Amino acid sequence: MALTDANEPEEAAKTARRMLELPADVASDRTADRARVVLEGLEPYGSVPEVRELMANYPRGA
Repeated sequence: MALTDANEPEEAAKTARRMLELPADVASDRTADRARVVLEGLEPYGSVPEVRELMANYPRGA
């Protein structure tokens, strides 16, 4: 969220993608909760190509 708060949605999307690509055996409930928060925070930046691609690949609720 710090990158989003700093108005760096491109970098925030790259960081979120790395987190979301963690293997299932490494990811935890806490990671999943954090991912939801990050994706929600990126929603206002949906017009940024990196964010739009991330949202298409990892839609909330999926």
